[in-house]
Amino acid sequence: MAPTFGAGELRQFDVFRNPSAPSRRFAPFVAMIQSHFIEQAVVVVAPLVVDKVTTGVDIDVDHDGNGFVLALSELGSVHRQALGRTVGSLTSQEDDIRRALDKLFSGF
Repeated sequence: MAPTFGAGELRQFDVFRNPSAPSRRFAPFVAMIQSHFIEQAVVVVAPLVVDKVTTGVDIDVDHDGNGFVLALSELGSVHRQALGRTVGSLTSQEDDIRRALDKLFSGF
């Protein structure tokens, strides 16, 4: 039987504290990039990093009044349970994120 996750528990573009202690210094947060309609034990995330030059697929974002780079070129996966509770959302920047994802996966 497949695991069941509460619908609406996590949402696409939600921001979480980085569950990886070694990388928190340069990437204090991660954003869930995967659709919240796909419920599985492991989710796709991208780090919000400091001091990184943006590329065509890495974009400047604002979280809690601070500037970060959403490093879509550094997508990874993490166990859903490791994310903890949401500390924000990037939904206000959804259009920019989707354009960058299109560029990452389709080339334009």
